[in-house]
Amino acid sequence: MGRESMHRIHDFIITDKAEIASMFRPFDSSLTILDFSLMKESMSNTGYAVTTNAGKYFLKLYSNTTDKPETAALTYLKNKINVPALFFYDGSRRRRAFAYTVTEFLDGDTLLQYLRKSLKFPPELSYEIGRMCAAIHERKYMHDALLDEKLNPSQELSDLPPTREKILHLLRGKPSEYLKPDTVEKLCAFIKEKPEFFDRIEAESVLCHGDFGYGNIMLCGGKIYFIDFEFAYAGSRYSDIGRFFRRKSGDVQALADRQVCDAFARGYRSVSPLPSDWLMLAHLCDVSALLCSLTYDNVPAEWAEDVENAILYAIHEDNWRQAAHTE
Repeated sequence: MGRESMHRIHDFIITDKAEIASMFRPFDSSLTILDFSLMKESMSNTGYAVTTNAGKYFLKLYSNTTDKPETAALTYLKNKINVPALFFYDGSRRRRAFAYTVTEFLDGDTLLQYLRKSLKFPPELSYEIGRMCAAIHERKYMHDALLDEKLNPSQELSDLPPTREKILHLLRGKPSEYLKPDTVEKLCAFIKEKPEFFDRIEAESVLCHGDFGYGNIMLCGGKIYFIDFEFAYAGSRYSDIGRFFRRKSGDVQALADRQVCDAFARGYRSVSPLPSDWLMLAHLCDVSALLCSLTYDNVPAEWAEDVENAILYAIHEDNWRQAAHTE
């Protein structure tokens, strides 16, 4: 589940040195392109590490219109948390079929790479991630929505449905083919019988990162950076938190123990309140995104099993009772 195991949404946009030089010219005509390399970790847009006579830059080519919320988010957040500096943006699509940005190149490890190397998750790291996450969520909206180039709800696109409606809609489609009928039945019953949990999840809409996984958090020069805001939108704070603490088998997620969770909550609460059962609310909210990952053909069996286990955990009454008495 997540970008580590998903197939790419769009094909890579392949380019060459001459074209890259042409894209850099409006940014800084004095730069000479020495080398470039395709960064294959992304799942949607295309990124290149570009080496010039004045250092390295990150060139991002957009296969869709996600350049608008991302550039708006980078501009809005630059003085609030650590994000890559946005040096140049061409969203005109006049000379080329795609928009592109030139940003600061962060020479470091993603949180995922760091955890796989060190096999430990320092609580102080989790604290700072929680604090920065809450800083993003300080921007509020009237309702869930996709965002435009000013980080406002898009007037061209319809508003997003509430979390419980998204889940029920997805269960009527392809995801139910990968889940046991009993699991689908239990989830539908939980939504019907426990509306108060969804009322709390849906109570407030905030600016969300949109893909707040370990691969989009960078450790560079002793600092933590958040990257890849292309899926930023207005939604529940618990969607980002649920994505970050997503439960899956056999990976570094097991390092996120109680100390790590508590540290995240302390960091978050240094900026904004968080209830005692915040983690269960986050797991429940994440069910919507998990079901979205089952809308593809030929989903691997272990992937579907992870989703099923995460759903059952999120709706298990014992887990909710335990969460209510935590902290």
